[in-house]
Amino acid sequence: LGLQQFFPCVLPPGGGSGGMQPFGYPAQTGYGAPPGGAMQPPPAGGQPMSNPFGAGPAAGGVRSSPFGAPGAGGPPAGGMGAPPTAPFGAGAAPPPPGPGGSMAPPPVPNMGVDAYGAPPAMGAPYPGAGSGPGSVEPPPGPFNPANAAAGARPAAPNFYSTGEVTTPSHVPGLASAAPGQDTTTTLKDIELCNSPPHFVRSTVGRLPNSLSSKQKCNIPLGVVLQPLAPLPPQAEEVPAVNFASVGTIIRCKTCRTYINPFVKWEANGRRWTCNLCGMSQMTTDQYVQALDETGRRVDRFQKPELCKGAVEYIAPGEYMVRPPQPPVFMFVIDVSYTAVVTGMLDTVVASIKESIQSGQIPGGQRAQLGIITFDTSLHFYNLNSNLSQPQMMVVSDLEDLFLPLPDDILVPISESESVIMTLLDSLPNIFRETTINESCMGSAVKGAFMAMKHIGGKLMVFGACIPSIGDLALKSTRDNPRLLGTDREVELLRAVNDGYKDLGAELTRAQISVEMFLAPQQYIDLASISPLAKYTGGDVRYYPNFHIHHSGAKLHSELKHVLTRYMGWEAVMRIRVSRGWKITKFYGHLFIRGQDLLVVPNCHSDQTFAIAIDMEDNVTPDPILCVQSALLYTNSEGERRIRVNTWAGLTTQSFNDIINSVDVQATTTMLSHIALEESLKTTLTQGRNRLQQQCQQIVSVGHSAPNAEALQFLPLYIMGMLKSAAFRGTNDIGADLRTYIWTRLATLSVSQLAAYYYPRMMALHTIPENCGISDEHGSITLPDMLNLTSESMTQDGVYLLEDGDTMLIWIGRAVDSGLLQSLFGAPSFEQMESQAAEAVIGTRGDPFSEKVSAILRQVRAERPVPYMQLKIVKCGEPLEPRFFASLIEDRTVGLQSTYTEFLQRMGYRPQSQQNP
Repeated sequence: LGLQQFFPCVLPPGGGSGGMQPFGYPAQTGYGAPPGGAMQPPPAGGQPMSNPFGAGPAAGGVRSSPFGAPGAGGPPAGGMGAPPTAPFGAGAAPPPPGPGGSMAPPPVPNMGVDAYGAPPAMGAPYPGAGSGPGSVEPPPGPFNPANAAAGARPAAPNFYSTGEVTTPSHVPGLASAAPGQDTTTTLKDIELCNSPPHFVRSTVGRLPNSLSSKQKCNIPLGVVLQPLAPLPPQAEEVPAVNFASVGTIIRCKTCRTYINPFVKWEANGRRWTCNLCGMSQMTTDQYVQALDETGRRVDRFQKPELCKGAVEYIAPGEYMVRPPQPPVFMFVIDVSYTAVVTGMLDTVVASIKESIQSGQIPGGQRAQLGIITFDTSLHFYNLNSNLSQPQMMVVSDLEDLFLPLPDDILVPISESESVIMTLLDSLPNIFRETTINESCMGSAVKGAFMAMKHIGGKLMVFGACIPSIGDLALKSTRDNPRLLGTDREVELLRAVNDGYKDLGAELTRAQISVEMFLAPQQYIDLASISPLAKYTGGDVRYYPNFHIHHSGAKLHSELKHVLTRYMGWEAVMRIRVSRGWKITKFYGHLFIRGQDLLVVPNCHSDQTFAIAIDMEDNVTPDPILCVQSALLYTNSEGERRIRVNTWAGLTTQSFNDIINSVDVQATTTMLSHIALEESLKTTLTQGRNRLQQQCQQIVSVGHSAPNAEALQFLPLYIMGMLKSAAFRGTNDIGADLRTYIWTRLATLSVSQLAAYYYPRMMALHTIPENCGISDEHGSITLPDMLNLTSESMTQDGVYLLEDGDTMLIWIGRAVDSGLLQSLFGAPSFEQMESQAAEAVIGTRGDPFSEKVSAILRQVRAERPVPYMQLKIVKCGEPLEPRFFASLIEDRTVGLQSTYTEFLQRMGYRPQSQQNP
């Protein structure tokens, strides 16, 4: 045990450990140059750009695809005609497509109106799709097809529009809807009472009521849940319900379902029947209330739990096994040579300092914090508030770990803030001259576990190199690039052993969740490390080739978000479904205890889960399927809460009703989960085959329902999956990167995941006058979304592409010099420096530059997680193939098929060629 007393450090002018840059980063001196260096300027020339892979310039100035998609001037390869405007022969075609006949961008499904106001068009992955050229009318909604006829569409579909919801004068009993009851009325009632779509989304709004109708539809049945999702603008807060006056929360005595709008009342309110298991039971005396002539309680609109699908119960003492846990943050920070020289250590300490000083870390006086650093040994810190300087204690014996002191590793932030700040200021200087470039990350996590297992909390691990010594050491020799793109690639995507998974299970039992921030320069074996986050309900953030110059802002923003978002502690969740149905699979980052208890030690607003459901064998399903999730957690103020979301869907034998209720993006999410699991269990080839088989089934079903717009767009999303970095069979994606992508997709919200598979592209050189300007609500109207094909682009254009993770701006070679000057301050294309241009947008005071800057701000506001880096790509630069790989309607490196060719491979036949 080495004991070292800190002494005050002599700080250079400006405070901290050097002159401060934005976000409080130290001046970037002493760091190695960022990898890669400046790009070489492209060859001069003003004519339309030629294919960077060797083909000649596109005719008429329209850029040809770098991967060989036909230009506007000639017919598609193979002599095929233009793709159909409605792939399955729908009578009403969308607005005219762009050159080459590519489809309009996916539409915004109409989710109907719920008790929280008019819902968003949450099905559209891209706010700002608008209603201009290249867009289509919304498809029929799952509950009220008449809504589509109105043609109304919000300017920013990811946001919820406001709307007054009036209390209906007549709401019949839902769970007891008689066979002859008006279906439209029942659907409207379900819609009013359901948990809103930002919390719960089902792949279909109308469920099949028999095995035969399920097999005919061939759509995966599942529900995606984001229990603590951020509220959209103007959405109503989730009401808090306190049953203290009743004595206990009203729940079914048999299946433990929470009281909800869909239960059936009888005996003038003295009995009620559970809508999930059918059990009839007495109503607690204090909760009895008379019924009206429709069989519903007369006070139902005064009690949120009886009229709203999303409520939060204040849990009584019986829901606690110990005093509520305080918010605990333990930082385990790599201080090896790589972490120091790349600026990772500086970025991390600056972000922690800013979060503390801003007062945004939740928990107030209750919040606790600890810091451990590591390289080839562990460094614990005594942060007792009575110390003038923190004490460092070094534990070098990794074979026999122990805590060097029983207390004061975890301390209240409010009491020890000055000691914590002194330590954070000192850390970069203490390790500035280190030459140690190895990591004992596994031992460091175990040391942190020993320090916090008595209380639980959030364990944040920052790593810059592979854990090579100590417990759970890994070998960099496992990396084998020759396997990439082959059937054996999956060997690199599986953990080398269960060490980190088993450690995660141990942490979960102590209510500890792990968030990982990994910023390596080389292979780190993410496949073996990531189970530590997955099985504790945490996430992995990956910054390959990290350097503070180009990635510091991203790490800073994402760490601050993790520290300050809405979160809960020591959480467990249970999901229940109606009689006749069963949950067949859980997806997401969680630990399953027993059969169905989901353990998520630290829950938060970004957390997304999914379940696959199926019919029970030899059981007739109830007329209404109900799904209820209950998340029991402690909020940061120390209150025990139960967030309950209840969703209901009517079952039907009607094939058309089921197909017309498909939620394209929720279905895409389920297909992604299924294919990712298949790929990891078998091979990537098998995962791709699974997607193609599903697509063939969807296309086949589409022939029977030519007017179902959902079925017209699902093949487009599936093609996007096959061409994405998650699934494409190329050897340009390293094992760590592929693992990170898979890990990220497992926890993404529905709209974020859909954007990853079908990005949004818009033209910036022709911004309409009404775009780029704030409206009365502060929202920025975005330009219309373009089809993802090079035929939407011209040589004199500037185009923004975003996939929910990164923003790319592509600049054609023939762009007007005046536009370049006003936007980037560059006199010409040849003299423009891409890396410098990123920081210039919006700083020149030019109206056009301000508009573009406002558009970028709006995109970031709509996708606050993760922090979206902006990259400028000039025509001919090395990053250009990444931009064009996202134009999925062309042939790409991931799949050499245009959308038309892909549909035909999947079995599409024009209506004129189908059998009568």
